[in-house]
Amino acid sequence: MSTVNLYDPAQDTDDLGLDHTILKDRLARLTADERREVAAAQARLSQSVWDAGLNFEGKPYPVSLRPLPIAQKLSDSLADTAERFVKVFDTVARLYCSEPHVRDLFPAYRNMERYTVALPNMTPLVRICRLDGLFAPDGRYQVLETNTDCPGGVIQNGLAGQIWAKADNPLIEGLDLSADSQPFVRDPDSFLKELLAAHLERTGNAAQSAAVVTFKGRFTNEVERMVSGLNRLGVEAWTVDAAELKRSNGRLVDARGRAIDLAYNKLDLRDLIDDPQVEDYLQATADGEVTFLNPLICQWPLADKAILALLSDPQYGHLFSAQERELCAKHIPWTRLLRSETLSTGINGETTDLLSYAIRNRKTLILKPTNATRGEGVLIGHTVDQNAWEAALALALRGGPHVIQQYIQAAQIAAPHPISGEIQQMCSGVDVYVYGGRFAGFQARASLDPIMNVGKRGILLPVATYQE
Repeated sequence: MSTVNLYDPAQDTDDLGLDHTILKDRLARLTADERREVAAAQARLSQSVWDAGLNFEGKPYPVSLRPLPIAQKLSDSLADTAERFVKVFDTVARLYCSEPHVRDLFPAYRNMERYTVALPNMTPLVRICRLDGLFAPDGRYQVLETNTDCPGGVIQNGLAGQIWAKADNPLIEGLDLSADSQPFVRDPDSFLKELLAAHLERTGNAAQSAAVVTFKGRFTNEVERMVSGLNRLGVEAWTVDAAELKRSNGRLVDARGRAIDLAYNKLDLRDLIDDPQVEDYLQATADGEVTFLNPLICQWPLADKAILALLSDPQYGHLFSAQERELCAKHIPWTRLLRSETLSTGINGETTDLLSYAIRNRKTLILKPTNATRGEGVLIGHTVDQNAWEAALALALRGGPHVIQQYIQAAQIAAPHPISGEIQQMCSGVDVYVYGGRFAGFQARASLDPIMNVGKRGILLPVATYQE
């Protein structure tokens, strides 16, 4: 039976990095009648979200009535930080192409380097990304994942913000909060417009056709909205499986012979590695026969968690500018690619044998596969005993690439759960979307589990800004 974390004001730490004391106090003081009113308002919001067709792989999109308020000054700071990281990713892409010891951090893609090093003529290379992060106890924003492949929520979160803003919401009565400072709330088509702008920049021509590419029937969320939105914007669009795509006379075509100018991927890029069914698709993007978004360098190395090892390990610092090093030192937690018989530096800068360090420091570390999604295979050291931790490290060394990372305690917030309506205690984080190098909006997640995953017991909090 699942544990229900009912709200306890004494455990609430949601003021870490964020100042929304009024909302926190309001939740703490709700009477029984007010709780019922909040639950009813949450039910109405959830119904509105469902009626609008927002869902997560067929399940209701779990949007909470409770927003995550962010001061406009902090919003601007997070936006600037995310935009600066997109520029750093361009630096990493060039290093990946030119430095063999950088490519050594990404062993999963050795057989695919002929595709990844074929960089398209675009700046930035990362056209769509979502930096997933949270605020550390000292208030610093920490980036835990780069999501430069095909992140979720690129359309639905803007629509969810619009729906939330129109809802009758007793939690925010009298508070001057707005979701409109986020571009993708003001214009939910901003994602699609960025795809078209990327093709225009790369080729000099407007896209006439577009395909949303899936593979093996997985990860279909938002696909219908993407296809219908592109058609509405005047571009003939459809969805297609990657295995159906072939090269013909310098173009990428589907099984019906329709040529594709622009392709956006909704799939797990791990599935494409060494799969002969998709060889034509990958070769077409390497040869510039289609605008493939995001480019393959973004889909694999830049989305791999080993990029955080590159950005946080002092041994690679000379590869970056002083400004880039400063940015990474502030916002990237200590991360290392797990390898045996390797000397490295610990969290406090001491030289150490990496594996021995990982064994000794279980309670402060987290183990992650470098290219898994949705929390798959993640192990938080303090949640298991020493024997289980050491066994997991040994298994990781024998299996696919893993990183060890400093564990950052997530802030605790209280929010009505969209399913139960109960006000529950959850871990929370803040993610930042960037489209075409420019801030697009926020996603705030909360979860009953320390590993935040909307597909499991996670929910979404609309982000709203206020003036200090």
